[in-house]
Amino acid sequence: MKVTSRYEALGIPLPNPKTMCKGQCEGTGWYPTQGRNRKGEVYVAEASETDLKLWDQAHNKGNIFQRLWHKYHCDGWHFVKCPDCKGTGKV
Repeated sequence: MKVTSRYEALGIPLPNPKTMCKGQCEGTGWYPTQGRNRKGEVYVAEASETDLKLWDQAHNKGNIFQRLWHKYHCDGWHFVKCPDCKGTGKV
């Protein structure tokens, strides 16, 4: 399989530059962000408050068993919904 772009990899059509979100998602609606380590320390000093809030929400969702498993297996990365386009990928 040959992948030529993030859009093809995700199985979505190439976005129209005129209507695509100009935020971090670049037209996909979601983007990866790194948040906190197991000690609660921020991984990336430049992480915005918005990214950390979205990361915390993604990290802490699920039932008690999912949260416990995640507590010990999280690599620090989560895909979060773009706050600019609310996950649509459009402006």
